[in-house]
Amino acid sequence: MLIVDRATKDFVGLVGPARAQINHLPGLDGLRALAVIAVLAFHAGFDWMIGGYLGVSTFFTLSGFLITTLLLHEHRRSGTVDLRSFWSRRYRRLWPASLVVLAAVALLFAPFVATAAQRASMRGDLLTSLFEVANWHFILTGDSYRDLFVAPSPVLHFWSLAIEEQFYLLFPVLILALWKWSSNRPGRLAAGLAVLAVCSVLEPFVFDMSDDRIYFGTDTRAAELLLGALLAVALSSDRVRVALVARRFWRIGLPLAGLVAFAVQSWWWWSLPQDTWWLYRGGFAFYAVLSCVVITAVAMPTGPLAALCGLWALRWIGVRSYGIYLIHWPIYLTVWQTWPDLARVWATCLAIGTTMVIATALFRWLERPVRRSVWPASGRGVGVTAIATATVLVAIILPLPGSTGETQIDFEQALAEFNEVGNGASTSAEATGPEPPAASAPAAAPPAAAPPTSGPATPPPMRVAVFGDSTVLTAGVGFYPYAIRAGLATFSPGDVVLGCGVSRFEQSRVDVVIRPREECRDWRTLWPTLVDAGGIDVALLMSSVWELPDSVLADGTAGAIGDPAIDAFIRAEFTDAVDVLASTGALVVLVNTPPFGSQSDDGRNEYVSRQYDPQRTARLNELLAEVAASRPGTAAVLDLASALADRVEDRSLRPDGVHYDQAEFAEFTESWFMPELRRIYDRLRPTA
Repeated sequence: MLIVDRATKDFVGLVGPARAQINHLPGLDGLRALAVIAVLAFHAGFDWMIGGYLGVSTFFTLSGFLITTLLLHEHRRSGTVDLRSFWSRRYRRLWPASLVVLAAVALLFAPFVATAAQRASMRGDLLTSLFEVANWHFILTGDSYRDLFVAPSPVLHFWSLAIEEQFYLLFPVLILALWKWSSNRPGRLAAGLAVLAVCSVLEPFVFDMSDDRIYFGTDTRAAELLLGALLAVALSSDRVRVALVARRFWRIGLPLAGLVAFAVQSWWWWSLPQDTWWLYRGGFAFYAVLSCVVITAVAMPTGPLAALCGLWALRWIGVRSYGIYLIHWPIYLTVWQTWPDLARVWATCLAIGTTMVIATALFRWLERPVRRSVWPASGRGVGVTAIATATVLVAIILPLPGSTGETQIDFEQALAEFNEVGNGASTSAEATGPEPPAASAPAAAPPAAAPPTSGPATPPPMRVAVFGDSTVLTAGVGFYPYAIRAGLATFSPGDVVLGCGVSRFEQSRVDVVIRPREECRDWRTLWPTLVDAGGIDVALLMSSVWELPDSVLADGTAGAIGDPAIDAFIRAEFTDAVDVLASTGALVVLVNTPPFGSQSDDGRNEYVSRQYDPQRTARLNELLAEVAASRPGTAAVLDLASALADRVEDRSLRPDGVHYDQAEFAEFTESWFMPELRRIYDRLRPTA
């Protein structure tokens, strides 16, 4: 016998023409809470929640379900959808709190907390977040890498809000078009949505896309929202909803299926790394399918998931989840960067506690009052909105204290060029990159540097492979074009991994504690295959930034370069790297590094200040010289530190104080770098 209680009535009567609004399903608030808790734990860096980023996918599918349910309900009730009213409701729901958070970041975080690197990109980050295109901005700037080696943007999490806002803007128009095309037949409407979802899933298989492009792209993440929309179409049928609660098979089986689906999702929250390859090839869509099962089970009148998500504490968090998500990331960064020595557990407690207090205040005095009013339909509301938006824009545009307006470096583009040249895509006079300017010896060129040797015969080009971190990457896109065009070198595939050094520390401390990714550790197995296949003459190895932070070894020894144990470890790692790269007879050229420019460190974080300490850089150069001396005839040092000693503060050469500008390094390549590399090669390989 079916007992018809309030929960059953709410589910069965979810969508219908007689009501002005759809019935509220409180369990969905609890599901929101679980998703936002997963995200908070993931961003806190807990090892037991390495897959918590998937909570965002849950939000996507839940949003697709709820928005489509609202649209279908309105269409059934009135025969159409009032787009202006819909967008006004979405605006009241999302925009005010977003404005407040962006204003707080611009007025408080930027001048008082942000590092120099964060301030350098702050305006672009804030403006694109304000206009709901942050996800495309982060794709174009390669921000996932900047997230690794300096403090990440305080509005990096706005990428997901941008996707949802773009969905809210475009989807109502799409659903009306599909509804008209389907002649009000839900089956055809569902088919149209399914085709769009499949197209979204197939995009990465058809087009060459990086993981970041797939992760941040509106088109590639649309499937997760569209699958939620498909679920809404299915549950919009009165017959389907009645069958789910009336038939024993569905009434018992669906909650159990939801429990299994949620168990799988919970396991992934706990164990699935963000770089898992299959996630980017249909995995996010499969997760969304599980979310659809979970959403249905939570919406059901009975069942273990419905009971769990119906708990008062979870529903309380879920109702405030939007504000919690908005504010938590800037708060996390503020705590970490203001009190870098505070134990992670206490820092997290402080950050989460502060987040909950601020989110509760936002909900009580801003979100709920605005949502319940007719604002911004009234003239007063429009005026308030205009003033708030203008305030944020002025705060963004005003010069930031200590901001120098450095040029951002596009690491993703540099990496793409590096891979193209290494794979032989540009080995002729039409090499990738700008034409280097006419040679004009910079003041930094040391008198010891030999000019290119003139003679009756041009020496054969060296076959070069490049290895190292982001510093050699940005230098490489400068010296590749000239070296190829001048016939001085050809290039074989090397290995540059963003955010990775040679020394495989157990963990390092910069703005936050960083544990090296797997690709940072596998050079010992990857490099032999590259040198075996490449037939290279010179292996150019340049790595600096990631050898210098405070670090911990596998045996628990903590310290930094300059400490005997750390020095011995770095020396051993570079010696091993030299032996690997020289295994087929290549000359290994170790490129040392000049001190970093002052713009690389604003003095606000002692760990970053120590990382960029000139004494640490000098000690690294000494260790490289020791490694080269231990392998005579096999390794040599290219003394870039001496060559650039007079250009340490030259921001045209190193805009951020660390990485090289392509055009400037192209000029330097012609006047010094390539001639010096050739001189070293001819000295140690005179018969080549």
